[in-house]
Amino acid sequence: MLMCDVAVIGIGGVGSAAAAYLAQAGADVIGLDRYSPPHARGSSHGQTRVIRMAYFEHPDYVPLLRRAYRGWHDLERATGRQLYFPTGVLQIGPESGEVIAGTLRSAQQHRLAIQQFRYEDIASEFPGVVPPADCVGILEHDAGYLLVAECINAYLDQAKQHGATIKTDSPVQSWSRTGEAFELRTDSEVIHAKQLVLCGGAWAKQLLADLNVPMTILRKHLYWYENDAPAYTPASSFPVFLIVTPQGIYYGFPQLDSQGVKLARHDGGEPIASADQQNQREDAADRRAVETFTSSHLPLLSHNLVHHEACMYTVTPDQHFLVGTHPEHEGLHFAAGLSGHGFKFASALGEILCDLATTGRTSAPIEFLSPRRFS
Repeated sequence: MLMCDVAVIGIGGVGSAAAAYLAQAGADVIGLDRYSPPHARGSSHGQTRVIRMAYFEHPDYVPLLRRAYRGWHDLERATGRQLYFPTGVLQIGPESGEVIAGTLRSAQQHRLAIQQFRYEDIASEFPGVVPPADCVGILEHDAGYLLVAECINAYLDQAKQHGATIKTDSPVQSWSRTGEAFELRTDSEVIHAKQLVLCGGAWAKQLLADLNVPMTILRKHLYWYENDAPAYTPASSFPVFLIVTPQGIYYGFPQLDSQGVKLARHDGGEPIASADQQNQREDAADRRAVETFTSSHLPLLSHNLVHHEACMYTVTPDQHFLVGTHPEHEGLHFAAGLSGHGFKFASALGEILCDLATTGRTSAPIEFLSPRRFS
């Protein structure tokens, strides 16, 4: 039997950060994952993730994003790797819609710098983009993208350098509270931990079932298309983008390498009963929808598909996170239900989980993410 101060279940985006912060704080840490991160079987993969500050989802996320940006910069300094690329993020949608109105609300409340564009100015400012009718644009210059696998590797390297034990291909079959400790059972061993941190991604639906918060797992698709249009490259200052259309919400990235331009649909998705049902099969209808979008709004982009991957969103009823300490199990801390917009927060959430596991409290404003809101 192994014993440790803190066990971290799930060491993808958030869990790798938590393991690193905990190890740096001097805790004896064991991090476990059913696969070998970074891998393509969960939610934290697919080359890139968007990071932005003027958050249309809710202004209360902005203080957490300030902490997240600091965390990513700290990780870059510690590792000597560039992980964050400030290409800017362009968001296009109806002026009164959730994305534009929400971005303006966060920017105004937190005094964030943004640049606004009228419909007629978008195409001239961003050649190759045809905005939907009656839409406006907002550009956040300091936003951009993170290299997702490199971020996870960097945090895992930091965790191991500070003494953490990392166990991959070790699915946790069950956990229980036994006296003053938590007992974790894998296929091959039993681990006792004084504190437990759960960052199970889509597996949180089963690991945290006793929170009684319904979580829906959605299978999502990522596409990379061949590109020979200079308009969609960083050399042309083409930003990360999110475009709201009557048919759906689509996002993508400038061409970064030979795989071309990455695109995906943010809304929609195929519900699956459990994370174990995830697979990498293509969805013909989803691909048609993406290519219909590009024909209308990125008309210079090829439809020659270079690469496809599938990932998972784990979505709460209000599409906001679940973060905190379990109301019935003292010493059990979690970040779950990140609802398809959580990776950018991984550095902040890892630090918050470290605070909770080592001191029992955090100064971060996470009350609005408590599962008590569903009680």
